[in-house]
Amino acid sequence: NEGRGSNSVLPRVRTEQLLYDQSDDVVVKDLYVAQYGKLAPDVFARVTAGYLEQMYAGVSAEALWAPFNSPWSFGAEANYVAKREYDGLFGLQDYEVFTGHVTVQYMTRSGAYAQVAAGQYLAGDKGATFTVGRTFKNGWDLSAYATFTDVSFEDFGEGSFDKGIRLEIPVAALFGMQSRDRSRIGIRSITRDGGARL
Repeated sequence: NEGRGSNSVLPRVRTEQLLYDQSDDVVVKDLYVAQYGKLAPDVFARVTAGYLEQMYAGVSAEALWAPFNSPWSFGAEANYVAKREYDGLFGLQDYEVFTGHVTVQYMTRSGAYAQVAAGQYLAGDKGATFTVGRTFKNGWDLSAYATFTDVSFEDFGEGSFDKGIRLEIPVAALFGMQSRDRSRIGIRSITRDGGARL
């Protein structure tokens, strides 16, 4: 293996990303089915099953209470996933984990928001992620976050805790075409295993 190896003392839920990126063969980054619906007038739901992302496959469910005229929204997400094989095909490793969070968000009329998500992360650590940001009228979203869990700064390793900045840009704004896709750019100090989410 080329590049910097992991010295993590936690389950290596993100620090082995390099092993997934090294395959020269055809890979399946994600392949899943999803069902969306409404449980009540202001309650939205999602259920997803399959190869959810490059590193994990499993099942995921989410419910969101988001009244149209309220600045508050509340959500809950639960996932049961297994780590995928490094070749990017359909095999699974023997690492399985339940991960889930409850989230509360407050958004002002100007698009500024604050969010707290608390629960269990991919390495089995428990804690909360705090996010502040703003969604602009053109659809761009800029935010900063910090995650603190029951993993000590020493066990977390370099960086001490997960933190970073995210920028989301609607594809329609970039290319002038109709699309709901979003381009995501993240800046973080270093990828570690503590505080990791799907």
